[in-house]
Amino acid sequence: MVIVFVLLAVGVALLQKTSPGAAEDATVYVVSVNDTDVQRLDVQTADGSAGFVRADPLGWKFADSGADADLSRVSSVVNRLAKLRSSAKVQNPGDLAQYGLSPATETAVLTMKDGTDVRILIGSKTPNDAAYYAMAQGKNEVHTINTLLVGDVEKLVTQPPVPSPTAESSPSATPRGTGTPAPEAGAEDETPTPTVGLPAPSTGAP
Repeated sequence: MVIVFVLLAVGVALLQKTSPGAAEDATVYVVSVNDTDVQRLDVQTADGSAGFVRADPLGWKFADSGADADLSRVSSVVNRLAKLRSSAKVQNPGDLAQYGLSPATETAVLTMKDGTDVRILIGSKTPNDAAYYAMAQGKNEVHTINTLLVGDVEKLVTQPPVPSPTAESSPSATPRGTGTPAPEAGAEDETPTPTVGLPAPSTGAP
C-alpha cells in the first residue's frame, strides 16, 4: 500500500506539471503597459475629441487649456486602457470593416514616457450589444471589450471631467439678528388687550 501511495503522489505531481497554468495566467490583454508610464491620453469619438496630460506630482490637466481635470475619472480610464482586458478573441477576423475597425469608430491613444504611442482602435458593438470590438494598432487581433469602459471614454468628450467644486459650509437658516423674536413664555395664554376705538378681540370660538 505504501508503494501504491507513492506512485499516486508521483502521478499527481507529474499531472500538475503538465496541466495548464493558473487561472490568472489565462487573462488576455488587448494592451498591457504600465499605467504610471502614461503621460498623455487622447480620445477621438463620434462627438469630438479630448486630450489630457499628466500633471506633477499628481493629477491630470486638459491638454488644450491646461486646466485641472478630474483625477479619478481620467485615471480610471487610463488605468483600464493600460491594462485593457479582452472579453473574447475573434478567431480568423478577416475583413476589419465588419467590426467597425476599418476605419475605427473611436480611438484612444496612450503616449508613454519614452515618447511611443499605444493606439487602441474601438469599433462597433457586437450583435448582442454586450461588448465592443477593439484592437491594438499594429496587431492583427480583434477582441471584444467591456461596454462600460467605452462609455467612460465617450463621456470624456460629452461630459468633460471638470473637478467638482469644493463644498462650502451652508449658511445658517436664520442669520443672527434678522430672525423674528420668539414669543415670551406664557404670551399665548394671555387675553389680548383691546385697543381704544376698536372692538375687543375675541377670546373664544364663535
